[in-house]
Amino acid sequence: MDLMFLGCGAADYDWSNYGQEGILGSTVSLLNGHILLDCGPTAAASMERFGVSAENITAIVNTHNHSDHLNPEQVKLVAGNRRPDFYGSPQACELVKDFCTVHPLTFGDEFVIGNSSFLALPSNHMVEDIREETFNYLITSGGKTLLYALDTAWMLTKARKLIGKTHIDAIVWDATMSEPDDWRIFEHSDPVMFANIRRVLKKTGNIDDQVKIYFDHRALTLWPQDIESQEAIASRENVNLAHEGETVII
Repeated sequence: MDLMFLGCGAADYDWSNYGQEGILGSTVSLLNGHILLDCGPTAAASMERFGVSAENITAIVNTHNHSDHLNPEQVKLVAGNRRPDFYGSPQACELVKDFCTVHPLTFGDEFVIGNSSFLALPSNHMVEDIREETFNYLITSGGKTLLYALDTAWMLTKARKLIGKTHIDAIVWDATMSEPDDWRIFEHSDPVMFANIRRVLKKTGNIDDQVKIYFDHRALTLWPQDIESQEAIASRENVNLAHEGETVII
């Protein structure tokens, strides 16, 4: 399984300045060269910047329909005339049904794209429609399993039960905040929260010391501006910082 980080920023960036130094793109990743995880305002520009052709995209898997993770015009640009598969909440599917083949999801749904299997987990996050479901994903490919958990806070009991005894080889985790005690903790994560979750998952046998962990979805106003300080936080927490344009092998 390979994962390319195309954008690593949270919603407080001014994306009219995308491409300038220090401006991260909207959070989007490319799985196994043909699956987009989210498709926000800078998705097409990020793909062009890092040499990813829209022609290669067969599917888009959406975590939720906040505008920094789902931009219908960007989906349309990526889709072209090919109608890629789109997986997400019924409400998200409604927004892109004119240019994608849509697959509405609910918690616990499983689906397969190519050689990758997905399990839709509930994320601890909320969109404008309080009844709309938002997702994290447990992804298995090539004998490895990735927990892709962005825009989320403490792991919900439903998600924990769905994960069960699955061994997780890598985690991409929400890192909106770099330090604790921010009010956004109710639907986003900080390193202290993640450290607690990590200890528990190790005790339950879901992860071990070899697990690869990446902090993604970093807010401009809630992280230090210089990359050296950001790397120092990641090093302190014994995790990796997700870098735009980087491909990791899981």
